[in-house]
Amino acid sequence: MLVAVAGGTGLVGAKVVERLRARGDDVVILARSAGVDLTTGAGLADALEGVDVVIDTTSIVAKKPAEYVAFFRAVAEHLQQAGAAAGARRIVTLSIVGIDGLGGGPFAHYDGKRAQEAATEAGSVPTSILRATQFHGFAGQLIDWVAKGGVLPCPKQPVQTVDVDAVADQLVAMAHEETTEQHVRRDLAGPEKSLLADRARAIAKARGQRLWVAPVWLPGATAKKIRSGVLQAPAGAVIDGGTFEVWLAREYPVS
Repeated sequence: MLVAVAGGTGLVGAKVVERLRARGDDVVILARSAGVDLTTGAGLADALEGVDVVIDTTSIVAKKPAEYVAFFRAVAEHLQQAGAAAGARRIVTLSIVGIDGLGGGPFAHYDGKRAQEAATEAGSVPTSILRATQFHGFAGQLIDWVAKGGVLPCPKQPVQTVDVDAVADQLVAMAHEETTEQHVRRDLAGPEKSLLADRARAIAKARGQRLWVAPVWLPGATAKKIRSGVLQAPAGAVIDGGTFEVWLAREYPVS
């Protein structure tokens, strides 16, 4: 099978590419480094020639909230248009658990992912959307982005993080599924519930960082919903992947 992976050089995309090739699939990587601009569609038609399935693992860290919607919508629309022209049988898209009704301000990334889902399902190519919880490494990213002077203001937030390896496995499995459904949706979460602050403390300790994690109460409706647990596994979610502790030991081995 010929599979195109949008964002195939990123954290999730690279793991998806590795797994597809291990199965014997032919892979096309859709990225600027491969001559494809997903935001404009430049180079996409040629890259998708003969492709059976497209897997979208694209992501962005934007400076302005509106950039999230613009980016994800544009990528989804271009993949649908070029995928339809190429005769692709399915587009598999990675999204986020529990994002309905979330967004605005510091949560604009969720607005972008909802726009991505809508644009993906609005096209003619059948779709499969995998909504995953935050990755085990998310708290580490938060430390890198936010912590200053040994202090991390951390939202009071329950999580149920998942190993990115399990996410890659699910995306590859969905790409190979035989189904007549026009739209497939699936939720994926890790096996344990916790608090984001506890994840941050554990990662800082494993890194050897001296860090004071200060839980903060963010205002607004979105923050309130997140505190209620909407980013944890919903009913019917697939529970898969190793525990946070197993991931932590793998990511930060003791010498």
